Amino acid sequence: MGSSKILRQLISLSEDFEEYSLESDTGDLIDQVISRKHLRKLLSALQARDASTLCHSRRVAFLAKGIATNLGWEGIHLKRLEVAALLHDIGKIGVPDHIIFKPGKLTSDEIELMSHYHNIGLDVLQACRTDHEVLTILSQTRYHFSGATNGYQFIGSEVNQGARILAIADAYDSLATDQVYRTGKKHEEIMSILMEAAGTQFDGNIVCALSRWEQNEKQAFHDALQEVNRLFQPKDFTEREAIEANLISNIFSYLFQIESLYDGFYIVNADFQFVVLSPGLEKLADLRAIDVLGESWTSGSLPLTNKEGTNLTSAECSMNRVIANGKPMTTEFMLERPGGRLINIEVQSVPMFGDDGRLIGVTEIFRDLSRSLKRPKEYNDLKLAASLDALTSVANRGELETQLAIMLSRIQKEQNPEPLSLIFIDADHFKNINDSYGHSTGDEVLVELARLFQHETYSGELVGRYGGEEFVILCPETALEHAVKKAERLRLAVSNLKMENQSNIRVTASFGVSQYEPGDSLESLFHRADSALYQAKETGRNKVRALTCEQMKSGEIIPDEVPEATAAEGMKFESTFNALISSDFIVYKLGGFVNDNHARLTEVSTNRAVMRLGKAGLLPFWGKTDDRKPVEIEVVFGSSTKKSNSNRRQTSSQVEIATRITPMGWIKQPEVFQQRAGRVFRLLKDYFAAE
Repeated sequence: MGSSKILRQLISLSEDFEEYSLESDTGDLIDQVISRKHLRKLLSALQARDASTLCHSRRVAFLAKGIATNLGWEGIHLKRLEVAALLHDIGKIGVPDHIIFKPGKLTSDEIELMSHYHNIGLDVLQACRTDHEVLTILSQTRYHFSGATNGYQFIGSEVNQGARILAIADAYDSLATDQVYRTGKKHEEIMSILMEAAGTQFDGNIVCALSRWEQNEKQAFHDALQEVNRLFQPKDFTEREAIEANLISNIFSYLFQIESLYDGFYIVNADFQFVVLSPGLEKLADLRAIDVLGESWTSGSLPLTNKEGTNLTSAECSMNRVIANGKPMTTEFMLERPGGRLINIEVQSVPMFGDDGRLIGVTEIFRDLSRSLKRPKEYNDLKLAASLDALTSVANRGELETQLAIMLSRIQKEQNPEPLSLIFIDADHFKNINDSYGHSTGDEVLVELARLFQHETYSGELVGRYGGEEFVILCPETALEHAVKKAERLRLAVSNLKMENQSNIRVTASFGVSQYEPGDSLESLFHRADSALYQAKETGRNKVRALTCEQMKSGEIIPDEVPEATAAEGMKFESTFNALISSDFIVYKLGGFVNDNHARLTEVSTNRAVMRLGKAGLLPFWGKTDDRKPVEIEVVFGSSTKKSNSNRRQTSSQVEIATRITPMGWIKQPEVFQQRAGRVFRLLKDYFAAE
């Protein structure tokens, strides 16, 4: 079957949609979510492809529906979730046999190919005019509760609750089911695994809801799961059903090729209405399918420009050109990304005609010509690792700074923005834990604290480790008084924390809270929370303190005395060394040091140079383990002198170089700077082959 004929089948699915009414009194709400005819065809095709996957989908639907019912879901919302669960693996119809039926673990390449099934399922369900809430649930099911898998665009409760429920139901059944490389796990072991991932991958509240359901209805819970398996019986297909299943399978297989080879596509019907807008194109063009599906195509539907970066004219649009000449074509355009950056893309435009010669639709397939040659999965893994703290698996300092900057940028553009608060946390007397029990135990404490903060935050907060024993929690849509209540709840939870292997360790923490106020910068908001934390520690620790701009100005709360000027004037590292080089070559050596270490010269003269080494983050604070924070290095060099070598009876030139290193930023622990400065001094000294 030709490619255009297969794509025509997607349009046929859309046109074959069985109209329904929300006022229907059928008693069964399926037709309000998806055409019953389409649902039957899709599930039959999945059974024909892999009956075990369909059985898994039925068990997941049972689990998702049960969890949601225990959380108070009912009516149309419950039916949407049930349908989403039944169809969450429907895209596996298109995965090649050598991957889906492989008797062992998949390689990284195979995992990358396997991941396309998710998008394939969404493509087909869009064509079936599936309820938008179902599409949202399925599109967000793979988002981690912490937001780490989607660049923190959705965090915690911002992820659709149905998606959070489905993710846990899917994980539960996958862990409980025998796989070719392991046997299924028992309920207690599964719950332990889910709870360990609560707050990061999964919503802890929903994991607890599943646990309560099983505890309250233990026998009925497990009997019902067995009943789902018992009632499922593979059926014999009629000739017509087999043909329909094969047709559906061909559609999925072709879409697998498109999703594997290209970055996205869309389909419009004869009325130029969007029938499909793939998840890949959503990401590439920064669009949302739910905003586009059913709408009419225009030349401005996608942010395309010509090579000069100007808007396309009607004559330049590839859509209009293929409709005019009736032939497929490939064109290169520029596509505008968020922030105004233009990327080079290739667009394949394919007109589709019915047997009577009438146009029934157009498909346009996109390929990003600027895409990195790295394999997508490897790139995504590296990107994810770069945003997480290696020890605790919460957001790292760089990600915290980035996300806070994004949140502030949004707030400053809105007329009536939602409140934003920040909680700064420092474990009390943490050095004593390291000194008394060792650094490995100290690391265990930090991991437990991070896990506790993740478990106890479930309103869209972002938890991150700022450095050492310091944590930060960003609280969008949270006013100061509510943030203080959250901090107090966290403080009590920390004080009640019991270490599994060190029951005699008691941990407490101090909390500083601030809320964004008009005129705030990233630095001032953070500094206010840090100052509140300072006051909490100065007044006895294990406390919560908050600060407003007015309180800072009035001096009502003692501010942390760390302004940059004080730090620069009051803290310095000074030393000298003899460079084994003549004064004629000192400037060349200095230039080499600047280039090799990515330093920046700010002043230079015949006997003096000033340079800056290191990189400042968005915030000027020095953490407790910073080794790349910026410092200013001043070097003053004298004239060359000759030194005799009595053993070799030779003389060598040397220059005395006086060095002064000062920090740039705010520092609460002077020893951190001294360690950093000592390393910089040794680096400079070694570079000049100094004595």
